[in-house]
Amino acid sequence: MKKIRQIVASLYLACGMSVGASAQDIAPPDFAQTSAPQIPNASDDAAKVPSPQELQTFDVDQYNADDVDLGRGNSNSDMIDGLVYKPDAIPLSQYRRQSQDPDSLVALSNAPEIMGDGKYERSYYAAIYSGSTNGVYFQVAAKICDMMRRSYDRHRVHCVPLRSQGVGSNIQLMREGRVQLAIVQSNNNWEANAGINPILGARSVMSLHDEMGLLVVRKDSGIESVADLRGKRINIGPEGSASRELWLELLGQYGITLDDMDTVYSVAQDYNRLGICEDYIDAFGLWIGHPASIIDESLACDAKVIGMGGPLTQKLVSANKYFFDQVLPAKTYGGQETAIGSYGFKASLIAYEVADPYVVYWITRIIHENIENLKEEFPTFSSVVAQDMYEKGNFLPFHKGAACYWETDLHACDWQQFYNQPENVSSAGYTYMQ
Repeated sequence: MKKIRQIVASLYLACGMSVGASAQDIAPPDFAQTSAPQIPNASDDAAKVPSPQELQTFDVDQYNADDVDLGRGNSNSDMIDGLVYKPDAIPLSQYRRQSQDPDSLVALSNAPEIMGDGKYERSYYAAIYSGSTNGVYFQVAAKICDMMRRSYDRHRVHCVPLRSQGVGSNIQLMREGRVQLAIVQSNNNWEANAGINPILGARSVMSLHDEMGLLVVRKDSGIESVADLRGKRINIGPEGSASRELWLELLGQYGITLDDMDTVYSVAQDYNRLGICEDYIDAFGLWIGHPASIIDESLACDAKVIGMGGPLTQKLVSANKYFFDQVLPAKTYGGQETAIGSYGFKASLIAYEVADPYVVYWITRIIHENIENLKEEFPTFSSVVAQDMYEKGNFLPFHKGAACYWETDLHACDWQQFYNQPENVSSAGYTYMQ
């Protein structure tokens, strides 16, 4: 009977009856899979070098993490300081310039914009790659850009959030020179700085909200901690996803292998609610900003939230600088009467090294100076501590625009002399000096 229900679930989803995602975002999962998936070796497939035609028609919705890292080169006309730079959603005049020539930098980076009264004013453009349009990252980027819009007269920076397939996609897009700013995770920031997973040209801007790990479990599953997952039905996400890597790391810390599970699914996280509500999985885990709608919706199906904390988790946190102890406040979710201890990392805003320092400076400044307003307007920001934005989760060197605001050294703001400022933008510093 259980097997029949699993097959019915696969057919149900294959017909497009999904929850929280459109057909163009994710492929239908196969809940009929009843054994732990085999993880292929990286050497199974030869690396494919894309042709110029393929690069011109690259579609973020068909992102492939195995694509070659374009990085530095000599044949591309869009080169600045040895880096390919052709950011999406940015006017050509804003990025195709000779960055070594201050006069050229000013002339093209400060592109004039004609106003309604016939006067010309200089304006700038910022684009933030985030995640899927129904995800937390996109909402965070959208809220940042909304705050930039409301303060536009101070800096004249137009800001737009851009959707992507998430962290892995954002990293690849930066490697291709298509990114100004992007949201990743503090572990990505650390791995890039350590050379484990390099991101050519990546620089820190600030840390944002906590991304806490939580389990959503069916109340009849008997799961009260990570250790109780052995022998249960779980979804760990598709191959190559960040959530899958985190799942495997956490289970390994508790000595649990995929073979120890009753059933392991490898489907997109968007289907977790369906799995819980239709009783095809006992638990799913998310490392995400809270509160999150996908968790709220799942709790309506006789489920509850469980923290990932514990002595073994504490060892994992102690061994990795990019992890932090975190606490979910009581009543964050329905039925959650007490605070829950867990762990996680920080969402990390990074910028491409050759992105305009003026733009990065103002993004940094506006977010930091308005963090209390952002907390009131969007609950995900409630976990942000203003000082932590500078002090935690930023393992890469700071972008020169962010370094100017954070006052990292005496020469951090030298670039400002080449810009006509709409107001005095001498470094504000994270102590709010005006």
